[in-house]
Amino acid sequence: MKAMIKSIAALAMLAFTAPAFAGGVTVAQDGDSKLKIGAKFYVDMSASKTEDQTGTTNKTIGANLGRAYFSVGYKFNDVWSMGLTTDVAVAPANSNLKKRSTVYIKKAYLQGKFAPEFVLQAGVIGTPWIGHEEHLWKHRYLSKVMLDTLGFDSSADAGIGIKGKVADGLLNYHITEINGGGYGNISKSDGMDLNARIGLKPVDGLTLDGQFRDGYWGKKTFGAAAPQKNRLWQILATYGMGHDFRVGAGYINFDDKQGLKGSKVANTKNNAYYLWGWVNFADNYGAFARYETLKAKNVAWALNENQIRYVAGLDWHAYKNVEFSLAYDYSKKTDIKGVAGTFTKDTKYGIFSQVKF
Repeated sequence: MKAMIKSIAALAMLAFTAPAFAGGVTVAQDGDSKLKIGAKFYVDMSASKTEDQTGTTNKTIGANLGRAYFSVGYKFNDVWSMGLTTDVAVAPANSNLKKRSTVYIKKAYLQGKFAPEFVLQAGVIGTPWIGHEEHLWKHRYLSKVMLDTLGFDSSADAGIGIKGKVADGLLNYHITEINGGGYGNISKSDGMDLNARIGLKPVDGLTLDGQFRDGYWGKKTFGAAAPQKNRLWQILATYGMGHDFRVGAGYINFDDKQGLKGSKVANTKNNAYYLWGWVNFADNYGAFARYETLKAKNVAWALNENQIRYVAGLDWHAYKNVEFSLAYDYSKKTDIKGVAGTFTKDTKYGIFSQVKF
């Protein structure tokens, strides 16, 4: 408890010092050309407890770096620009790495913005869904969106994509052809994935989005027996007003086939539902919550798995680019048929923060 109090005090000090660094930074400007840099990091002071089916319990407490991003972008003219984003992540506790922090290239791309309706990107680019939903959810620093939590998709990958807004934003789209392994593994394989999102904003405050992904998730190898294609689709509806509030409800369907063509080995059918919402009240305070549930059925093993998750907490908007949240996060995974039982229960609570410029 003493350690928790000291760490909360340290994070409070950060709230008063960080505003000096907040806000975008233009390093150099020459006519229509412009160089910009930015950074964003997630830091939390939290306690967690994990329990498995044998009754074994593991507890941790302390400070954690969730993510640290550094980005640089250069605009050549009104059409052409480039961007680079690095991602510092902490490796799992059982990693064999001597140093636990690992640096990835999250994005490295060339962009051509020919019109608001047509923007071309090539390189290591953002994928259509995760970043879009994170923008609506606004609490990535303490909770990923469900698609990312389950590992069904990655927020960036190597490939090529087009996106744009049509009819004054009534319709927006983002279509990519990607390697499939995610930005942590951008190696080429023997197939690429289609990953696309189409969104509508029919009335003020309402968003309707659908995603479709089809491919091998980077696992098709030349010369080996061909795997089956995996397929994912999801829908999400949200409603909100500016910075006051937003609520969302979504559904995910993912057929994770994994096995060879004609085989049902590890052919898992996943159905997931989720609800989330946030609201701001007074000047600098707010609240949030999300609920997730997953049912996964493995055809070959006749094994059904059930997962649920609850997240809730309070926000303090300390400054325009400085956020603090007091959060409680509970998740449970069980084999609901009781066959070869798997059971894990995770509880986490603490102070979570985001600082960016």
